[in-house]
Amino acid sequence: MSDIVRFTFAGRIDPTELEDDLGMAIFAAECLHGGPKTRLEISYAVDTAGTSCVTEIGGPAGEAAVQVFMGLLGVRCGTGQFTVERLAGTTRALVPSTGTAS
Repeated sequence: MSDIVRFTFAGRIDPTELEDDLGMAIFAAECLHGGPKTRLEISYAVDTAGTSCVTEIGGPAGEAAVQVFMGLLGVRCGTGQFTVERLAGTTRALVPSTGTAS
């Protein structure tokens, strides 16, 4: 089982910038937990409109990546400019492999 974490933004954010921030967050988690473990524990999809993204986390490495991503979002758009919703206990089939979703 894993958790889906959905981020919704008050305004539009360039999807490329969101993917860049997710990439930095995943890299930071890889530094702590190792690359293979991190890649197994997180996946994401970014809305092409730039108004939301979802991550799927399956362990401590994925959790660390999401925490770093939240910090980067706070710097990019301000802490009051996005909401975070955790959907616990979902299955891994809900989030496509990493990348932008339409």
